[in-house]
Amino acid sequence: MSIGAIITGIVALTPVFAESNVHPEKGSKVVTVPAEQQQKKEVVDRLKKSWAKGIAKIELSKGEMFKNDEWDLIYGVDVDFHFTNNLSATESQSFFMALDLAKKEYKAGDSQYGILLNKDHKSARIIWERANGGFHIADIAIKTQTATLEKDPNVSKNPVWSLISQEELQ
Repeated sequence: MSIGAIITGIVALTPVFAESNVHPEKGSKVVTVPAEQQQKKEVVDRLKKSWAKGIAKIELSKGEMFKNDEWDLIYGVDVDFHFTNNLSATESQSFFMALDLAKKEYKAGDSQYGILLNKDHKSARIIWERANGGFHIADIAIKTQTATLEKDPNVSKNPVWSLISQEELQ
């Protein structure tokens, strides 16, 4: 079994092991510790090394168009903790819908994804290592509404995230 498959399997189980507090009066669970802190250090280090290799591939591929210091790396399954919990419900939902579209490209043996979030919070890159050593990169961004839609009072003024592009880097 490949290391990528093991990492993917371990991270897929992360929500099951989340530390939580149960509120009997409400019947809900509140996760209090991000998934990254619950993982074994070796797993987190392996994923971060993988994502660093992927970021280096992006730098080679994009050249001057990609400035590493404009992006923050987020442990993928913790994007809610670090980012989307601060968005409106509509914007958060559209972010996760775009992320889910990108994750449809997962293949058996691929590792867990990381998210490069642009510091302006208007674009993100989802990155994961393929079982064959290549990398899948998906770009999602806030789509701006057209002038016609903005004049319609029924159109939400909340930003909407969309899947923009996907590519494979070897």
